[in-house]
Amino acid sequence: MPDQGRRPHRIWRSLTFRGLIVLALFVALPAFLYVTFRQADLDRQHLLLESIRVKGLTVGRVLEERLQRADQIPLFRLGEELARFQTEGVSLRLLFRPHDGPADAGFLYVSSAPAVMPADLEYERQHLAAAGVLAQLEATCSGDLPLALRVDRADGQAELITSITPVRTARGCWALVISSDLAAPAEQRLGKPYWQAPEVQIAAAIYLIFAGIVLLIAFDLARGLRRFAATARGVAERRIEGRFAQRNRIPELDGVARAFDRMEDGLRSTAGELRLAAEESAHAFKTPLGTIRQAMVPLRGRVAAEDARSQQALQAIDDALERLDGLVRAARNLDDAVADRLDPPRERVELGALIEDVVDAHASDAATRNVTLRVAAGGEASAPMGGRLIAAALDQVIENALSYAPAGSVVTVTLHRGTRRVLIVVADTGPGVDPALLPHIFQRHTSFRDDGRHDDRLPNFGLGLWVAKRNMEAVGGAIEAANRPGGGFIVTLSLPLD
Repeated sequence: MPDQGRRPHRIWRSLTFRGLIVLALFVALPAFLYVTFRQADLDRQHLLLESIRVKGLTVGRVLEERLQRADQIPLFRLGEELARFQTEGVSLRLLFRPHDGPADAGFLYVSSAPAVMPADLEYERQHLAAAGVLAQLEATCSGDLPLALRVDRADGQAELITSITPVRTARGCWALVISSDLAAPAEQRLGKPYWQAPEVQIAAAIYLIFAGIVLLIAFDLARGLRRFAATARGVAERRIEGRFAQRNRIPELDGVARAFDRMEDGLRSTAGELRLAAEESAHAFKTPLGTIRQAMVPLRGRVAAEDARSQQALQAIDDALERLDGLVRAARNLDDAVADRLDPPRERVELGALIEDVVDAHASDAATRNVTLRVAAGGEASAPMGGRLIAAALDQVIENALSYAPAGSVVTVTLHRGTRRVLIVVADTGPGVDPALLPHIFQRHTSFRDDGRHDDRLPNFGLGLWVAKRNMEAVGGAIEAANRPGGGFIVTLSLPLD
């Protein structure tokens, strides 16, 4: 439950989670601003367009009466009529389609105010035809057509066709095209997509440059942190020579790197002192024990064989000395295990050869117990470090299996190589373990050897499987145990592949 309560906090503190939030904001913010400002720009353009349309329609209403009499006005005088009503910023074009002309004749330009070059007039007529306006006029020749058609002229300027006023007469269909010049900067944007506005493009370019710089910094920071972690592992595992602080490339993490070096030095120094203390303690205990054994030799010669009480006392002393020897060895192994956990050996380990060596060391014990010890290697595999720790853990597991295996049975040691991990499986056909006790077998000072189901040959202090578990964890591995479905016990040691 405490871990579940801390999980949301840990997720929030995660740099990856925060980076995803920043990335989401980088994506959402410009989209939100674009939609908001685009709508504001559309509203502004709508107001501007309406003002231009009103100006053009006013001119069209005034000229509509003149167009009713266009059949009686000479063509060369129509230009003068248009010029009388042409105002600054407004252009007038007069088109005509005769009734008696060919069916595909279409509209022809008659006059314009101000005057326009014939090539430009044809350019504008093509725009009107492409927009479908002329086709609509040809079909009806009635009703005003309010438009918002942008035309970029050949001279580089732009104008907005705001309306077309058609008038049907006896000779044909006259059409007055009214357009307004887009001279002001605000007017130049009428009819253009919002994203084509220069300020929008400049803002987008600045944003993309800024986003690129931020993403580059974030990527470099993430890569630096990964390199920092990889360097820490390499220095700790002695795959990288030198001090961590010398290899750190992030100045802000120099203090962390120096602290790591100090911690590494402290762990290695403590591990060395533990090993030395274990050796000195073992030597200090073995010297008086050896003296006691030597002193017992003349006593045995003076005690008569028929003196049962004295012989019993001598046997009790021998048993106590044997147990003290076992205790000294267990304490030595425990200190070595603690030291190796603080500073695990870093040599590369060939697991197949290691298993063969450990099994060979137990061959005579297995023969004495009339148990077959068999090895089944499933391919070559290696571990990155901790050969002595792995060997000690496997030694404890095999010794435990042999002590419970019935005479005539088989204990198998199998090596399985996976894609990411390698497994060492030790299986026997012994009585197994009560399921209620399984969760406790790797605890310190836990032993079930007093239940009469094992061959008790050496003193036992309940440290074997506990040491095995600590050893496997020290090298990045794990150990698990379970009862076999068909009877017996199985212990699995798992290690990361080299």
